[in-house]
Amino acid sequence: MTQIIIIIIIVTILIALGSGLLGMLRGGSAGSDKMFKSLVIRVALSLFLFILVMFAAFMGWIEPNAVMMDVPTPK
Repeated sequence: MTQIIIIIIIVTILIALGSGLLGMLRGGSAGSDKMFKSLVIRVALSLFLFILVMFAAFMGWIEPNAVMMDVPTPK
């Protein structure tokens, strides 16, 4: 369930990024307002996503991969 919420938030961040791009292409004060609102949404969602991932890891809902790169291989 947590993974689905994380994916939804990432997709929403990408949609806000596209909205900011359209505002930038439009230009003028209306485009500037749209870009600003898009930036605020992206920053807020990114901060929420970071806190959610940290909390989910703390609660044990998600676990990091156990990849160790510097481990010598047995012979």
